[in-house]
Amino acid sequence: MPLIKFKPQVLFNLLISILTGVFAQLSMKYGMIKIKGSIGSARSLVGKNSASISQAHPLKYKKYALIFKAVKILAVIFMNKFVILGIILYLISMFFWIKTLSKIDLSVAYPFVSIGVVLTVILAAVTLGEPVPLMRWVGIFITLFGVYVIVSSHEDGENNKNGEK
Repeated sequence: MPLIKFKPQVLFNLLISILTGVFAQLSMKYGMIKIKGSIGSARSLVGKNSASISQAHPLKYKKYALIFKAVKILAVIFMNKFVILGIILYLISMFFWIKTLSKIDLSVAYPFVSIGVVLTVILAAVTLGEPVPLMRWVGIFITLFGVYVIVSSHEDGENNKNGEK
């Protein structure tokens, strides 16, 4: 059951797409850790304002207080440099993903996204100190084996379709 052989450019595009997606996740998580207190203070600030607004005109302004609260929280999130970096990395990842899809089938490329999931879990444990219990590690290895089986079986299907053995 041999793996599909990729051209170097396809492999490069796939690898960059996966890695930038992984670092996008880590960057956004780190940003959210850093602003956790800011979101709490935004909630309390809006909570005080929304309480006084809703007491004065309970039906008329309550929905506006919720909108104000959501906008305030989103502003805090999207003003964080790590969240912005994560979004930029996702855009880069998307660019390389599109280049990958222009060269190989989605059914071949998509299982490799699982490798990004595996890398994200490992790097979150190492860099962010997130706990990874034994059963999650078992799932990671099952995922890697699954990627191997999916990609290998796809090549077998292609060979059979073309009459090769």
